[in-house]
Amino acid sequence: MPTLLLEIGCEELPAGACYEAEAQLPELVRTHLGVEPTKLYVGPRRLAVRVDDLPERTPDTSVKGPPEARREQAAAGFARKHGLAEDELEVRDGFLWARVPGEELRGELLLDRMRRVVHGLAFSKSMRWDESGHLFARPIRWACEKLDEETLWGDGTSFGRRFLAGEVEVASAQAYEETLRAAGVEPDAAERERMIREGLDALGEWSDPAGVLREVIHLVEWPFVLEGRFDEGYLSLPERVVQAPMQKDQRYFPLGGNRFAVVANGGEPDIVRAGHENVLESRLEDASFTFERDVKQGIDGLASELAAITFFAGAGSFADKTERLVGLVERLGGGEASREAARLAKADQAAELVREFPELEGYIGAEYARLAGYPEAVCAAIEEQYLPDAAGAPLPASEGGRILSAADKIDNLNVAFGLGRRPTGSRDPLGLRRDAIGLCRLAVEGGLTIPRELLEGDARDFVEERLEGLLDVPVEFVRAARASHVPDLGAVAELARVLATLEDSRLDRLHTVYTRASNIVRKAGEDDLPEVRPELLVEDAEKGVAEAQDRAFAGLGEAASFDEAVAAAEELADPLARFFDEVLVMAEDAELRRNRLRLLHDVRDLLRDSLGDLAQIPR
Repeated sequence: MPTLLLEIGCEELPAGACYEAEAQLPELVRTHLGVEPTKLYVGPRRLAVRVDDLPERTPDTSVKGPPEARREQAAAGFARKHGLAEDELEVRDGFLWARVPGEELRGELLLDRMRRVVHGLAFSKSMRWDESGHLFARPIRWACEKLDEETLWGDGTSFGRRFLAGEVEVASAQAYEETLRAAGVEPDAAERERMIREGLDALGEWSDPAGVLREVIHLVEWPFVLEGRFDEGYLSLPERVVQAPMQKDQRYFPLGGNRFAVVANGGEPDIVRAGHENVLESRLEDASFTFERDVKQGIDGLASELAAITFFAGAGSFADKTERLVGLVERLGGGEASREAARLAKADQAAELVREFPELEGYIGAEYARLAGYPEAVCAAIEEQYLPDAAGAPLPASEGGRILSAADKIDNLNVAFGLGRRPTGSRDPLGLRRDAIGLCRLAVEGGLTIPRELLEGDARDFVEERLEGLLDVPVEFVRAARASHVPDLGAVAELARVLATLEDSRLDRLHTVYTRASNIVRKAGEDDLPEVRPELLVEDAEKGVAEAQDRAFAGLGEAASFDEAVAAAEELADPLARFFDEVLVMAEDAELRRNRLRLLHDVRDLLRDSLGDLAQIPR
């Protein structure tokens, strides 16, 4: 069977668009050609797919029709619609099905299917590049579509590396890779990555703190790696101030000291190296000037300017945020160092260096605090305030850092939700999901006590919902624990774990007690029940429940762990079982009925407040 090649040539694509195409192309090929792609070729100037052993026809498909019970009325029309005789219909699962033969995958049909692959690509940022109105990430400049040696569209040519090779003839679909490599293009992204890593390794130990390698792979067509150097005088700057222009602006890789690596796409090595060295030194000179100006002003001077900088629309200034942070740090149990860190945490928002390199926020504030002579505990907390800043990112190492990080995330969530800025769908411009997950991790992994009452309104539910995905327990147990009155996020997580690991027999006993009491109270529908009156407890069984409730209440109050709390709650199981057997809750006497309902109401609330809404757990 033949080999198919589809190549779309473009103006330089952003790396993000390359990764979007890489993710979408396999499914588009499966959908429109009915086969798995053999190989993807994704790079800055081309998106291509190769399919080996292209079948003669598209796969047969089955189309679901009317219910079999309506065969007499609908079968003939359904069969005719799909070009079949009525007796060719199949019956499956009570419905009529039509097996529609595949189409010959050649000629105009094949071209049409290939167009659908191209037009099916959807980029987060697209443009209309010609009169057709078709949207694409960048203008399309050529197409090369081959079936073995046959040219299906275009003139059977592609293009080599820009400025070094022009138009090249692709003799066959099978010769695509070889043809491009001969023209200075490595079409395989994985091979480009290998070449880059190999070149970097040859220069010694290298780093990529900003993660630019993923982008660089799609910036070059035939990478080669050069070593460059900059004036050692710039090493007096903080390390990340050197790395920021190196990585953010130029996509260079630090090699230690005054050395860096550049991944080039062509040109005379000495000329390329000199050009990159000049560019980097110019950027470092700008960073050095800005850094010195910020240092001269000092971190306290920067902090004094926060009233003039808006946090975000409707949320006041960074000075307002600072005041809230200090209050939250105190409520989280922070000491003097944490409070001082909160006072200075956002000072670097007034720094010119942060305006130019936002990724330095926190880090450069800590450096300015150190230069101003603040204790290391204060500086460390300032530096760690945004951690964890991504899934799997490390937590703050210092206690002050954990407290300040929690305060910052709580404030972000409370303010945003208070302004109606809840994330919708995949949109989360304020990073609230990240903040909520980080807050849960600080409680669960970092052992920080985060009172639930600090989260206001819907922000509390939003944060606690994140526990459902973070904890390694079924979500029903997390939802049950969330309904309890335990005071902090870590306790919610621990309660969910305890409930999830209870023996079935013990959980069943508690579940029965809770749900029977809840159901009776709910179905009765009586509100404003008075407190239980002991003189109306006339049956031994209801007296037993009241006594057991008192013991359970005392035991729950003294419990040092949730295991002990469960044991205390189990005191209610046998007395309630007897109660349900011997006592008529819905007595004709209104006072007796309301007293018994209140007794069950109190049992339900006692269990829910201490162990959660056990009805959430399916039994």
